[in-house]
Amino acid sequence: MELIEQRTGGASRVAGTAWRVLVVAAVYTVLSLPFVAGGRPSPDALLADLAAPLVTGAGFALVLMPLARRLPFRMPVRIVAISAPLYWIYSLSNLVEAYFITNIAHATLVLGGVLLVVPALVVGALIAWLFPADRTLPQVPGIRASLGERPLWSWAWRILLAGLLFAVLVEVFGTAWGPLISRYYHDPAYIAQAHIASPGPPSLVVWAEEFVRGVVFALALLPVLAVVRGRIWPAILGVALYVALIDAVLEAWLPMLGNSGFPLGFRLGEGLDLTTDAIARGIFVAALLALPALAATRGARAAEVAPAH
Repeated sequence: MELIEQRTGGASRVAGTAWRVLVVAAVYTVLSLPFVAGGRPSPDALLADLAAPLVTGAGFALVLMPLARRLPFRMPVRIVAISAPLYWIYSLSNLVEAYFITNIAHATLVLGGVLLVVPALVVGALIAWLFPADRTLPQVPGIRASLGERPLWSWAWRILLAGLLFAVLVEVFGTAWGPLISRYYHDPAYIAQAHIASPGPPSLVVWAEEFVRGVVFALALLPVLAVVRGRIWPAILGVALYVALIDAVLEAWLPMLGNSGFPLGFRLGEGLDLTTDAIARGIFVAALLALPALAATRGARAAEVAPAH
């Protein structure tokens, strides 16, 4: 009987999570309609175009659900904490890069950055509402108090170093995966499709832009780091894996899935490039910026490893 109850409870939890994920996916798809329906009146084409935002919205919910479960704060704080990494990593960071490496009108990119705040906030609010905080987890004192556990000067040098590592590793992995994707950047058809600027910006500008993107990347993750903690193994590994997962899903997997107009070879190569970026970022963010585990967690762990008397 107990086994049946456990299975029933597990199935109920899965079903509860599933319908919440579907709600987020459906709302995000509705928000995406102005972008996917234009110029594609064919019903078959429209159905194909709607599949990408449905999967994207579900991906948002699944990857940010663990964060929502760990945010026992007021709703406005929860919404900002969830929306910040979503908006920066999935949307604004790419527009900042496009500002420098494409010939898309700067006014268009700025307008896009403003408009894309809306779906990020709506999705963040939905996730915050549909996935309430798990009160059985160790309670954190608040994001501001948590970040105050480390002096400002310590945060400053750690975040600046994270920005530098971000820029360096973008170049390293870009070179490593170059044989897979470089040919597309020399293909006139792809250059025209992606609006790649020719000539490109000076190297100094590219390095500065990537460094700033890395700094903001770290800042956008501060709410995550306030509640997903650990500076001892395996907790720090958990921080690294979760940061890497957020970055890989939001910057690599979902965008490459949605950009069906680009060649499959480019999407696979760019996806591999961005995934290795995400893994490296998870490692250095966890190593540099992760906060110590909560006192309750540390005490419980110490009791587990203490020798018996």
